[in-house]
Amino acid sequence: MPTFKHFRQALASACLLALLVGTARADTSRQEFNAALQQWKSAGIHDYSFTFYQSCFCIGRQPIRITVKGDRVKSATNVRGGAAVKPEEVGRSLTLNEIFQQIADGYAKPADHIRLTLNKDYGYPESVYIDYYENMADEELHYSISDFTH
Repeated sequence: MPTFKHFRQALASACLLALLVGTARADTSRQEFNAALQQWKSAGIHDYSFTFYQSCFCIGRQPIRITVKGDRVKSATNVRGGAAVKPEEVGRSLTLNEIFQQIADGYAKPADHIRLTLNKDYGYPESVYIDYYENMADEELHYSISDFTH
């Protein structure tokens, strides 16, 4: 029969393990990603808008509101100030399907780490972090997607 001493030892071991592991999030499995992709495809949404923010060490990046019609980017507007994104830059704006493709490419490489936060209702990624090479700096992708409407 377990005693208080056994409980204390188990608790101490669990605390030590938690300390060693830290708060790092586990990578998102390919199966979780595939399920989310299928959920997104099954929703059949081809017209939608969302706010997109790319975190990086790049100049001039700010949140943009992307509007997609028929699975193509129709417009992109800077969230701060409301100015339209330059036409040549609208072509670099991504649809959710293109973001899913980037993630799939990350799994295919394979990237060292892929961490996703997936929307429970539609499956699209709300947060994307891809670290292609763990020991290399500044090659990571980090996107945040919010304010999705359709």
